Amino acid sequence: MRRLRLLILMLLPSALLTLGACQTIPRPTFDAADLTAASPPWRYDFLTPEARDRFVRETVNAQNATADGTFDILALSGGGANGAYGAGVMVGWSQAGTRPQFEVVTGVSTGALIAPFVFAGQRFDPALEHAYTSGQTDDLLKSRGLLALMLPGVFKPERLTNLVLNNISPELLTAIAEEHRKGRRLYVSTTSLDTQTQVVWDMGAIAQQNDEASRLLFVNVLIASASIPGAFPPVLLNVEHDGRRIQELHVDGGTVSSFLVVPQALLLEAPNARPLGDARIWIVVNGKWDPRFDVSRISAISIAARSFDTMMKALQRSDLTAITQFARRYDLTLSVAAIPDHAEANTLDFTQAHMTALFQAGEAEALSGRAFDRRVDPSEPRPSRRRHREQTPPTVVIAPTG
Repeated sequence: MRRLRLLILMLLPSALLTLGACQTIPRPTFDAADLTAASPPWRYDFLTPEARDRFVRETVNAQNATADGTFDILALSGGGANGAYGAGVMVGWSQAGTRPQFEVVTGVSTGALIAPFVFAGQRFDPALEHAYTSGQTDDLLKSRGLLALMLPGVFKPERLTNLVLNNISPELLTAIAEEHRKGRRLYVSTTSLDTQTQVVWDMGAIAQQNDEASRLLFVNVLIASASIPGAFPPVLLNVEHDGRRIQELHVDGGTVSSFLVVPQALLLEAPNARPLGDARIWIVVNGKWDPRFDVSRISAISIAARSFDTMMKALQRSDLTAITQFARRYDLTLSVAAIPDHAEANTLDFTQAHMTALFQAGEAEALSGRAFDRRVDPSEPRPSRRRHREQTPPTVVIAPTG
């Protein structure tokens, strides 16, 4: 991992020069057909029905890896510093002894940074807690000063890069590869600026390649997924297959969707069969999606922060509406967790005190059994695939946090 760190930090200055002058820097020309030809099996862009079908097939096949008779999908949303809440929910859920083994784990933005630890198993809970509460994010938003006028991104990217490198250990990558071989799936979403679409990466398939280039791609996908446009520079990701190689420009996965359960194209389609079978869907929203009144201050930073928060809440509500309709259409169980009213949420407050408080709030909610108190369940309870037990119908439907 030290060699990987040195490689990334050595490449970083040239990448910034390439992406960051006032004038347009030329890139090698390619078209959509070239990108499709160079796309490896672990990259999904959903531009064709074949890609969507392949993703659904891989996802549904993950249910064969179940150890408890249920098919569980966990989706971790974006939310910046609020990701500390979702990390706390995961750790508290483990402590409560009721956290499922998720056959599929997906992450967007800060959720992409949580997802590898959850996928690798509960023995990585201490590492997850350390990543979000140790204070290593205190200086994450370090301004570039006047360089921000020339380079794409207000904040220095080195700190985000180091945050990922400091927490994605060789042991974690090995565990992810092992779980992938069992049939489980770990997906991370980014946004391609070249195709203007959501791109999903099969991170377990990348991890099991076990070479320097794949480890570099794994880390860079996580960095890209958390690179808020305008705040951090975009990331060039190497796309290579059968000798063809293209560099594709990516930013925060939350640009397109705040979380990932199924690709957006599938939400709009109406296949005859139930695309996810009898899956139980769990969504952790790292934020509060309901609008909150506050007299806005007239300053550049305050207006930008308030506008970003408004945009994120609107996107979360839209995505939750779409997945709720999807769950009801196909009789799927859907459970949603979000930051409660009594906890202070702030997307851009990466101080140790704030993130520790949010982590502890999530941990407490999970331990008390209140974290997932918003439910949409199938119209008829269904038996487990292995243990033919009836599920208790819920009494709470998705509603604004309260």
